[in-house]
Amino acid sequence: MSCNGCRVLRRGCSEQCILRPCLEWIENPQAQGNATLFLSKFFGRSDLMSFISAAPENKRPALFQSLLFEACGRTVNPVNGAVGLLSTGNWHICQEAVDTVLAGGVPQPISVGVIPQNAAVSSKYNQVMHEANGVVDCMVETASLGSGISEVSKGGKEPKLLNLFLPNQ
Repeated sequence: MSCNGCRVLRRGCSEQCILRPCLEWIENPQAQGNATLFLSKFFGRSDLMSFISAAPENKRPALFQSLLFEACGRTVNPVNGAVGLLSTGNWHICQEAVDTVLAGGVPQPISVGVIPQNAAVSSKYNQVMHEANGVVDCMVETASLGSGISEVSKGGKEPKLLNLFLPNQ
């Protein structure tokens, strides 16, 4: 009988199935299929299978779980992913996204610049508050992260991007 991962991917399953051990930590059979389908859509079916088959057999379940958390983290926080959610104290958002996927839903991106009131902001991220036309704007300074943004100007102008490939003029 096919494992739930192979069933949703519509592929043949055998005794040497690489997905079956990866799904054992998920108790609900429907949730196993939902997780596999989400990851195959996020990474691509062949890439997912390549990632898993490249790992040692005893590490494959941990890899599958790690890929699931990273894919959910990137879905809800496209810029910083799961690591960004963890470092800002918002890991619960990533966990809720994983729970949503396991339940068969699709996680939605969080709003850019919105930091929950009770979130602890790590020292790596410097929160910059400024007022523009009476509206408080919250931005995360990204220059230390190597984003290439050198200056953000007021008045609706676009950010000035650094050219990292040409020598200073």
